[in-house]
Amino acid sequence: MAIDAAHAGPERRVARPSPSRIGLAALAVAAIAFVTLCPIGLRPHLASGDEERFAAFLALGVLAGRAAGRRGLVATAAVVLLAFGLEGAQGLAPGRHAALSDALVKALGGVVGAAAAQLAYPLMRRLRGGAGRAADRRLAID
Repeated sequence: MAIDAAHAGPERRVARPSPSRIGLAALAVAAIAFVTLCPIGLRPHLASGDEERFAAFLALGVLAGRAAGRRGLVATAAVVLLAFGLEGAQGLAPGRHAALSDALVKALGGVVGAAAAQLAYPLMRRLRGGAGRAADRRLAID
């Protein structure tokens, strides 16, 4: 698996995330906002409410974490703020109600997802052989 020039060497710290990752995260935000604020009859029901909330924000956390690159804390904060903001807005939507417990489940899902995305970076680097190259350099010096 080849690494492009923007993600290799010292420039990798300033590399910008791909527009497709940002677009996917924005699409997920739009979908979650619609499902959260639409009339209850239009909302799909796939599992229990808490499982759906957790899974939706877990996926959003992963997408936001991947789109943010090395700015994982910013992505996490954005997902948590979105969880509480959408839950508050739900209180203004006719026929819907806001609950702190729902917001906490959403925020937890987002934090777990963003953390998983950030933990994937060193794992992928190790699988690509990044750790092996460092060991080879140590052997060459000895």
